[in-house]
Amino acid sequence: MNKARYKATLIMAALLSASALQAADRTADLILTNGEVYTPQGWAAGVAVKDGAILAVGDAAALGAYRAPSTKMIDLGGKTVLPGLYDMHVHPLGAGLAMFECRFEYGAAPQHILDAVAACVKAAKPGEWITGGRWQAVSFGDTPPTREMLDRIAPNNPVALTDISGHSMWTNSLALKLAGITRDTPDPEGGIIERDARGEATGLLRESGRDRVRRAIPAPSLEKNVKALDAALDTMLSHGITGLVDARVPRAGLETYAALADRGLLKQRVVGCIHYSGDKEFEDLLLNRRSYERARFRTDCVKMYEDGVPTESHTAAMIDPYEPGADGHLHEPARGMLLVGPATLDPLLTRLDKMGITVKFHAAGDQASRTALDAIAAARKANGPDGPMHEVGHLTFVNPADLARAKAIRATLEFSPYLWFPSSINDDIIKAIGEERIKRVWPVREGIDSGALVIAGSDWSVVPSANPWIGIETLVTRRAPDNQRPGEVYGPAEAITLKEAIDLFTINAARQLGMADKLGTIEPGKIADLIVLDRNPFKIPATDVHNVVVTDVIIDGKTAYQRP
Repeated sequence: MNKARYKATLIMAALLSASALQAADRTADLILTNGEVYTPQGWAAGVAVKDGAILAVGDAAALGAYRAPSTKMIDLGGKTVLPGLYDMHVHPLGAGLAMFECRFEYGAAPQHILDAVAACVKAAKPGEWITGGRWQAVSFGDTPPTREMLDRIAPNNPVALTDISGHSMWTNSLALKLAGITRDTPDPEGGIIERDARGEATGLLRESGRDRVRRAIPAPSLEKNVKALDAALDTMLSHGITGLVDARVPRAGLETYAALADRGLLKQRVVGCIHYSGDKEFEDLLLNRRSYERARFRTDCVKMYEDGVPTESHTAAMIDPYEPGADGHLHEPARGMLLVGPATLDPLLTRLDKMGITVKFHAAGDQASRTALDAIAAARKANGPDGPMHEVGHLTFVNPADLARAKAIRATLEFSPYLWFPSSINDDIIKAIGEERIKRVWPVREGIDSGALVIAGSDWSVVPSANPWIGIETLVTRRAPDNQRPGEVYGPAEAITLKEAIDLFTINAARQLGMADKLGTIEPGKIADLIVLDRNPFKIPATDVHNVVVTDVIIDGKTAYQRP
């Protein structure tokens, strides 16, 4: 073979090799067709996926170019495809453990609760702890729950029941005894031990007042935690949640996520927020947080509680006083409780900001949100404007002037639409705050109009369901689904559009996670985290959105869930 022919042969071989490689690059692993695919450019009929990424979107003819004998084809049959949803404030480990606790309906009547607890006591061994929830203060009328009520049905078992907000605890005498709480025990910093006219503990514990009892309750084993977390995450996956922010992760939670990932059971993308406790434990976890990280689990977040809840407990920090009680008197604390003041908060946030750690605030009262925003402003002044986008969460009440400054300091506003419905915590809030202020409760419309980044979280298991379609619907309607509470509407002026609501759960969440270039929309080049719905939420009445059913979930281009 002469040199010219040999060179030509080499060139031809190279061209054929390049052609084969190019063809391989255009071959999809998976193609979804004959559906309605929601993209930033409008609706498409299908989507092609390769190596866990979106290869193309388009109609059947366009996607045909990516098909090969090895390509898996799925006929959607008219179903709808959306990007995966994100729950930006959730407590899945607690929700999973609650499945093993003494259970009764959220906001159940007192006798129903007592009957349920009595049944749990009957099934338990003497001395075994009875834990569970969620009781509602308004259900008890003007006579709050007491330890004596529980003593009568559980004289030999310690009982600790969490309220509907997750910020108060109802205990019996044995639980108080085992926790070392007596009439001489002072209120801890940031907490309240409710007392009767004689100065005796009533059994109601608020905020950090619960800590002694929490420490007395035996901790679940790692295996129980893994089982509980796996069950909770699977429940969330069935609703189309492909990513989440676990809003309060202690050491046991970090260990559980790591174990779940190591066993190949962690399907979603998770950010875990280390709980700020202000002690050596927190500093140790902060220092060693990377040792718990895995491919789908990040720990670059810290959770801080600025206040409690705006219920009869008066633990949410408010600018103006709460409403007087049924007796006509203003009960203390009149303006709630600020759990971390500026002297501690500002330098702490500045330090965490410089470390590149996002801080997620629990801020239900307008004074709490103001203090959190002040701290973010202080961090921006000290470190410059480009640090993490810190989140001010819940925002049940927030002053308009504070909303207006959020964008300038790059603060993210995180709302909790699930807390409206089906949770009945609103009854407690209205009673404590009054009808006038409730008109601006959870001001999502104002938040979006401010230009700041707005996201949403469920706060499950504070609410009974992690179903995001409930949150999406109520963001639009501001009413309970299925006309559960006829005539009631909460802040109708704060309603938003369906597109805006879905953006909160998709692209806005991706922006907050710093992954908008990879997640949050269906576009070529992005990671193939997709959900398949039984109907198009844009083509049904807003009041029917909570009935949307997720039939399939795809994460990294692979099926993570299929409805049976």
